[in-house]
Amino acid sequence: MMSLRHIALAVLMASSPAFAAQNLVVNGSLTGPITNNGVPTGWTIFEGTPDIMDAANNVGVAGQLRFGATPTVSTDGGTWVGLGAYGSYMERFGQTLSGLQVGQQYTVSWEAGNFGYTYGSISYLGSNAISVLLDGATIGSGAELALGSSWANQSLTFTATASSQQLSFMLASSAQKAYMSIDGVAVQATTAVPEPGTWALMGLGLCGLMLVSRRRA
Repeated sequence: MMSLRHIALAVLMASSPAFAAQNLVVNGSLTGPITNNGVPTGWTIFEGTPDIMDAANNVGVAGQLRFGATPTVSTDGGTWVGLGAYGSYMERFGQTLSGLQVGQQYTVSWEAGNFGYTYGSISYLGSNAISVLLDGATIGSGAELALGSSWANQSLTFTATASSQQLSFMLASSAQKAYMSIDGVAVQATTAVPEPGTWALMGLGLCGLMLVSRRRA
């Protein structure tokens, strides 16, 4: 039979955020082959022509080093997605999140960079921010970034209204030409959300504690 110490430990472990902090995003690392007008596996293009790129291949074209600022590698590493905007033209991509719990608050986090694109008279060097959309409606944006070589960690929260919702990203403004990068996307419950099996374990632990308490009394 489990000792009081073991039962208490099981309850604490079951209620720990570490047991529920799973990323609901498929391929949040945005890993894929260098591609102009394409997105990694697990993602879908909703508007325009986003690109899969890295520090050695701009706008998804192999060997094209036409960045406005020399890019660094994100914390997540590997490839990332480039998003452009100008006037009525916008690029947007995303995926459908599954396993959400209605009423639960979630944090969506990502890394953003503004390395731009420039070639001859073509210049996408403006400041911009990355907007987050849920079911096609904007729920917020990260901080605006000027052209530069660094990545910035950004995040915002939302409350799920359905068990399955569409998450997508695009630039916040099209007032000036801008081309930004996004990587390391994650969506995680802001507070621990125990799985059904975890609830059962917690219930067992609490029953055990009550039983031990009665015996001691």
